Amino acid sequence: MRQIVLILPILLLLISCASTKFSGTAACTGRVCGPHGEPVEQYQVSFGVGLTTVSGINGMFLIPDVRAGTYTVRGGGKGWSSVEKEIEFTDRRGIVCIQVEPMTAVYQKVEGLLRQNFCDEAEKMLAKESVCNDSSPLFQFYREVISYRKSPTEQKLKKIKDKVMEETAYEL
Repeated sequence: MRQIVLILPILLLLISCASTKFSGTAACTGRVCGPHGEPVEQYQVSFGVGLTTVSGINGMFLIPDVRAGTYTVRGGGKGWSSVEKEIEFTDRRGIVCIQVEPMTAVYQKVEGLLRQNFCDEAEKMLAKESVCNDSSPLFQFYREVISYRKSPTEQKLKKIKDKVMEETAYEL
């Protein structure tokens, strides 16, 4: 019993030291990878105003001078899904792992929602990806399809058909 009484204060001290935030700033490193662990380069990662960087060829990124605290990490990259997640940066050795999926996977999810006639959900999912991907012809195509499904008109249908013909002409 006496041993337990002596060990308990030591354990409490260790736990309190482990949860103590550092003072000042430290560099936060991280990696952006795809669904199979492949590195994603040119992916913009932001911890907030002035704390933004882009991943390198190996998917790695570094944000210097980060203060201890809670951050909402946001990111996006052309051809990749966007991300928004909250992290707690409390240790000078903080490493952030961000896993994203290719936009083709997002488009498949949008198609699934449209098949189930969940047009509003499909529109929200696509809108979330607009920051880095809205200039893509495929993104624009899905935007048109959602618009047509929400309120079908002959004009919208013609626009979709024209886009399909335009895209398939390149493949011939």
